[in-house]
Amino acid sequence: MLEQLLEVIRLRAAGEDNFTGGNMHPGAYRVYGGQVLAQAVSAAVSTVDEGRTIHSQHAYFLRPGDASTDIEYQVERARDGGSFSSRRVVALQRGKPILVSSMSFQEASRSDEYQPPMPEVAEPEDLVTDRQQALATSTLDQDFMVTTGEDLDVRLCTPLDWQNPTPQMPPLQAWVKTNGKVADETGLHQALLAYFSDMYLIDACLMIHGRPYTDPSLQVASLDHALWFHQSFRADDWLLLSMDVERVGGGRGLARGRFFTRDGQMVATAMQEGLMRFR
Repeated sequence: MLEQLLEVIRLRAAGEDNFTGGNMHPGAYRVYGGQVLAQAVSAAVSTVDEGRTIHSQHAYFLRPGDASTDIEYQVERARDGGSFSSRRVVALQRGKPILVSSMSFQEASRSDEYQPPMPEVAEPEDLVTDRQQALATSTLDQDFMVTTGEDLDVRLCTPLDWQNPTPQMPPLQAWVKTNGKVADETGLHQALLAYFSDMYLIDACLMIHGRPYTDPSLQVASLDHALWFHQSFRADDWLLLSMDVERVGGGRGLARGRFFTRDGQMVATAMQEGLMRFR
């Protein structure tokens, strides 16, 4: 449910600049990386003045997260300058870091404007949800419902058979939003977009050769993740995530995702390098 996701993202105070977060899918075989990215954003936002909003996040995934154990977040206030603030966040379990993340915040500024055009895709109302597709094909994983739960509404523009995929060239595109309204808290909407941003980037690399995420011949994991916020948006309104692949090789894949509002405004960019090497 959306209420559970919001509770997981908001974190609990655990001392000065320290926070604790639970897991959205405690029965899963690992913690969803997007959850840790979102919680790191939430922790950093809690230590920055309201007049400054996050414009970039850079993170490295160091260890798989244990979904049965809470995650501790330690925030370092690296700098508060005249118009920018910098934060470093470490996510830990059992005293060992599972993610390190640096974030930068900026006061509102004016500049010239440019963005690439929004791709032409089907409207979300004309597409089935990931949950509907999983239920129809009896492939719903009750322990790891990142795109198939009741908290989010996720709709692939070109539905894929994740169990038996056929080779498909990028882009991979999906509409996404929360399955309900969210409070008017800028940092919360940014944390939710961070949660969205880890959904399909590795899949965009895998689908080129028609490989499922569960291919036993591959070792697959997120290595690093970068996210840039360009302008304000709402995570409870439709966002189009359009993903392209920059390179696959050397046991890694690099993908880029762009987020657009329904009226064509590009509001965020994500890039991720994933491990996808033969065992």
